[in-house]
Amino acid sequence: MRESIEKILVSLDGSPASESVFPAIMPFVKAYAPEVAVLYVFEDPDASYMPPARIAKACSALRHSNVNAYLELRDGTPAEEIVRAAREKKADLIALSTHGRSGAVRLIAGSVAEDVLRHAEVPVLVTRPSAVVHEKRPIVVALDGSERSEAILPDVERLARKLGAAVHVIRVVQPVIAPGMAEAPVVLPPEDPMPYLKGVVRRLEAAGLTASALALEGPAADTLLRYVEETSASLLCMATHGRSGLARILLGSVAEAVVRKAPCPVLLRRSAAAVAAPKAVAVC
Repeated sequence: MRESIEKILVSLDGSPASESVFPAIMPFVKAYAPEVAVLYVFEDPDASYMPPARIAKACSALRHSNVNAYLELRDGTPAEEIVRAAREKKADLIALSTHGRSGAVRLIAGSVAEDVLRHAEVPVLVTRPSAVVHEKRPIVVALDGSERSEAILPDVERLARKLGAAVHVIRVVQPVIAPGMAEAPVVLPPEDPMPYLKGVVRRLEAAGLTASALALEGPAADTLLRYVEETSASLLCMATHGRSGLARILLGSVAEAVVRKAPCPVLLRRSAAAVAAPKAVAVC
């Protein structure tokens, strides 16, 4: 993400649920006044090439709200066209919504978001219809102690500075279960993550941001979601891991549950180079 967000690519599929992405991008729109391309992809080659009426209406509503928005129509495979459009237009952010009762299931199992993030060269903002956008609230960034998880930090730093938001750096840890001398396993306390987290906070503070560190213990997804809910966070930020992109972090367990249930929008960045073809799902 550049220092300034000049272009946002918003993907809609014609459903009311997909339009929940608009409230999620509004803090970015207010802060940066970017160009917003509203993308609709025709999957049927015999389609009339006329966008659903509600998409044209949504784009028109943005323009009436003084947003520099326009409609982009393409035909092909949605994920491929989303990534291609973002690359050609030099978008700084891709925004998508999860769908319906199944939350992230339709989006992820349908491979659209998985393929988008696997190949996207910019961050992807994912939200769901019931998510609430709290402006002027903290940005929560979830780290796991690895350098790859820190790939999201430059984005967090730029956004927090522009939005005037505090940053809460979180790591969820769990006890280590090791085999014991007898049949019963030995439960060892987790390694103290605070020295690492405080180091990250110092870096953010050196950049002029207000930041704090917190180590939480418990089931990773549920614990993180509870914290985001309790703090009314404006945004949850995470990095995906490895060559499998979204599949690795989301189709594992933690972030899959996070995106499916997150009470706020989630900003994701792939921390490895884009791949040319889908890979097998790995557990984060």
